[in-house]
Amino acid sequence: MNDSGIAGRRRKKSVIFAKPLRFLCAAALVSSFTAALNAQQIAFSGNVKSVIGAYLYGDNAGKFSAAKQSVSGSLDASAGNCAAYIDGSIIFDGIKAAYEEPFSVKAGLSAALKEAWFSWNTANDSGTFTAGIKAGRQISAWGKADGIAIADVLCPKDMTNLYSSSYSESRLGIDALKLNLSGTYVSSDFYWIPLFRPSALPLEQSNPLRKIIVPNSIFIQGLGTLPVNIGTIKAPETNLENSSYAAKISFWLPQLDFSFYGYYGFADTPVLKSELTSTGVMINGEYEKFGMAAFDAAIPIKSFVLRAETAFFIDKAHSRQNAAPVSKNGLKALAGLDWTHSSWMLTAQYFENIIFGFDEDITDAKERSNGATLSLSRSFFAETLKLSFTSAINFQDFDSFASLTAEYSLTDQLSILASAEGYFEGKSTGEYGKYKELGSLRLEGIYRF
Repeated sequence: MNDSGIAGRRRKKSVIFAKPLRFLCAAALVSSFTAALNAQQIAFSGNVKSVIGAYLYGDNAGKFSAAKQSVSGSLDASAGNCAAYIDGSIIFDGIKAAYEEPFSVKAGLSAALKEAWFSWNTANDSGTFTAGIKAGRQISAWGKADGIAIADVLCPKDMTNLYSSSYSESRLGIDALKLNLSGTYVSSDFYWIPLFRPSALPLEQSNPLRKIIVPNSIFIQGLGTLPVNIGTIKAPETNLENSSYAAKISFWLPQLDFSFYGYYGFADTPVLKSELTSTGVMINGEYEKFGMAAFDAAIPIKSFVLRAETAFFIDKAHSRQNAAPVSKNGLKALAGLDWTHSSWMLTAQYFENIIFGFDEDITDAKERSNGATLSLSRSFFAETLKLSFTSAINFQDFDSFASLTAEYSLTDQLSILASAEGYFEGKSTGEYGKYKELGSLRLEGIYRF
């Protein structure tokens, strides 16, 4: 394929704009460090975490599900109306290291920059109105759902593990410019996201989640069992044309909180397409744009909080069997109830997903799916011990998920956690049942400083 015409011009644009965008990111980081060095207030915190886990049953029984150590640190600095924040980690993954022959420490080592941003806000002594800007890598949580993504499309996710307790921690930062306008009862955020960042996918051979996304082999009538290989996952070119945009407007009234969301940009997971080759089946992927409009609300009633969230998706691309991807409109909705009393906390949610004009060849979603979640927790011994139960069920297939967790704080800085997690197949393999071989026991220790 030559570079002439529109394709060639787009590649030239990517070259033209890539350098300025990288310069802006670098400038934001330099500004952050400069502010930190000259700040009136500097706070440093971090933690050392060790996680080890093993699968309990199935073909993976006895194998390590996690063997990870990390050191994380964050620097929060402010000076006048300016602020800077940096959060990063150094990680050693023992499973990745052991997968290499011989054992490779280098293969298991990695570093992650979670956030790095600089912000400026207007001075406001009256407290009625402020304006601000934030530039750099940042994390924003959208929606009021607990552990389920409805409107939460802004930040990509780390999808390389199934730790049930880590949904909020799984968000990855976006490289963006955010403008904020806030008043007493209203706040609005506007995002420009010039640099695309995908979700982290479990594509390493050492990760057992890989075969759930892409099986090692597939049976095709008349051809027998063929190997499946991952080809190219094509990311969008770096140019202004491929920027993403988002907005959020929130209102806080005495007995009602509600927000409106809008997003137009790339999905953080690729649409996959299979192709039959002389060596087997090749899986390629590409990231596609879509639009979303969403709404959520929360109403406190004594010890209860009623929550609702819905999102309408426009031209969301879906994978199809032996055919090109197809774009469809869709709807996600959720209703939830929170109850707190003394040291008890209960959360119950019902959710529903619908794809309009469903194509029977679509492989990555169903025309309609619905289910429910239930979480119950209680604290003991002056809140040093917390016991939690979390469950979810899919009403189409009646497959389910459940976890039991105990977390004990030895000191204000040191805590330990034990969690048992199981995935159960119903009348057929569904959203939870496909992980049936990955039930595990996990132990975690964390020291905060």
